[in-house]
Amino acid sequence: MTIKDNKQVLWGLLLVALGGFFLLQVTGILGALSDLFWSLAFGVAGGVFLYIFLTARHERWWAAIPGFTLLGLAATVFYSRFAPPILSGMTGAIFLGSIGAGFAAIFVTNPRQWWAIIPGGALFSVAAVAAIDVLPFRFLNSGSVLFVGLGLTFGVLGLLSTYLNQNRRWAYIPAAILLVLGLVIVTPFVGVLAWLWPLALIGVGAYLILRRPSAQPAPPAVVTPPTSESRNAWYESAGVGPAPETTTSPTVQPAEKEEEYEPALR
Repeated sequence: MTIKDNKQVLWGLLLVALGGFFLLQVTGILGALSDLFWSLAFGVAGGVFLYIFLTARHERWWAAIPGFTLLGLAATVFYSRFAPPILSGMTGAIFLGSIGAGFAAIFVTNPRQWWAIIPGGALFSVAAVAAIDVLPFRFLNSGSVLFVGLGLTFGVLGLLSTYLNQNRRWAYIPAAILLVLGLVIVTPFVGVLAWLWPLALIGVGAYLILRRPSAQPAPPAVVTPPTSESRNAWYESAGVGPAPETTTSPTVQPAEKEEEYEPALR
């Protein structure tokens, strides 16, 4: 038997095995073994892609996306079958988070692919929303969590400008907008919005009242003595002639006074 015949027999046996497995799955004989098989199959396929990614991280970075996606799919199948019923709804969050982990792995191993931060952060944010809808965190607003997660994603991209040696500070603009939407307009906690705006109006009004300008006393008037020109102008306007001249007593210097009385003493 030639090598070609051996390959043909091998592919035939593989197809027969798969057909028999699918037949048993349809009949329900396998039960939980069916989910276990698919979880193992997806896990092996994801491991193959991760091997391709890790052996050439800079050239074959794309393999991280299907690798982590298949691993997430394997975890989803396994978790949906064997997880407690109260946590069975977490499969969506696990799957979305696994895809986001693929984009995160691309950036961590190859920082030049900085764009991977945006889809990775978006998928992590959506995964958090899916988890909040399942877990007993009813006081959290899922819409606010989404906006805050997206805002933090762009904020991290802006902070990495120095590390990347590239100007990515434009990311602060969408980060600020999304954080304002998530923290102020939507608010992180359910029911807080009804209390936030009245308290904000009260606070602004109190600030305006306390910061009003206080009445300052008028400064005392400074009286300046009239000059000779102003006195002459007043007398002339009154028609009484020029203003009288003010005489000042001459000051005698001590040396001159001593010379004046020195003959008398002799």
